[in-house]
Amino acid sequence: MEIKIVINDPKTGKSFNKSLDSEKADQLFGKKINEEFDLSFVGLDGYSGIITGGSYMTGMPMSKNLDGSGLRKVLIGKGLGNRQDIRRRKSIAGNTVGQFTSQINIKISKYGEKSLEQLFTPSNG
Repeated sequence: MEIKIVINDPKTGKSFNKSLDSEKADQLFGKKINEEFDLSFVGLDGYSGIITGGSYMTGMPMSKNLDGSGLRKVLIGKGLGNRQDIRRRKSIAGNTVGQFTSQINIKISKYGEKSLEQLFTPSNG
């Protein structure tokens, strides 16, 4: 299954998209929100990133407070998709990247030699 990753550069505020095939996505399985890891398998040598969130294949958001990788129905107050002041039961995904995770948000924590703009722009030629 293909996983989309969104890599955010806190210095410039820009975000870059990349799709990973199933072989490279296997290296992300088991990683949790707020976990730091090396991004060399994505093609970003010298870069490290922190997982800040993501979404399940049905579009449900990942929650850093819920362990596991599957969907669960939990009772939540205001926030995480609930805009009302009353508590309600919603489905949310756990904090671990699994086989049914479709998107992962990553924030750069350590920079490499080349800039992200150079690494993500296609070469002219």
